[in-house]
Amino acid sequence: MGPWLMSIAGVVIVGVVVELLLTDSAMSKFVRGIYAFFILLVIVAPIPNLIRDGEFVGGEMDVIDWDLIGSINNMTVGAAQTRATDALARAGFDNAIVVIWHDRNATNLVIERAFVNAAGHINARDQIIRIVTTVLNIDEGRIEFHA
Repeated sequence: MGPWLMSIAGVVIVGVVVELLLTDSAMSKFVRGIYAFFILLVIVAPIPNLIRDGEFVGGEMDVIDWDLIGSINNMTVGAAQTRATDALARAGFDNAIVVIWHDRNATNLVIERAFVNAAGHINARDQIIRIVTTVLNIDEGRIEFHA
């Protein structure tokens, strides 16, 4: 970025010298217009390279929209909860509810815990956990069963 600033300073200095040498004539207005356009080009020219190389914002051009990631993760988890609850209902556990805990802002969604509330089905614990592990594709250690 240093050479860019030096070229801007050099163009401004040359412009001051040219301004001192010009007289007030129609030609001087034309030269001033061309000079202003030239300064604009010198200032703007390196910007596309800076943006492409990632130097314009400190070297990191990947901008993460955390609200969008959180919303997508919440929708994905909501759909997974519904799939698991529906699978339990199809297996005859109509009142079972599955709630998933996750890191809302994780770029790679990981289910931290799944809570299964299957009131009145204490004897079917193993079957319910097997269904939930299959649907959510998580290991049994991440499931908490409550009856």
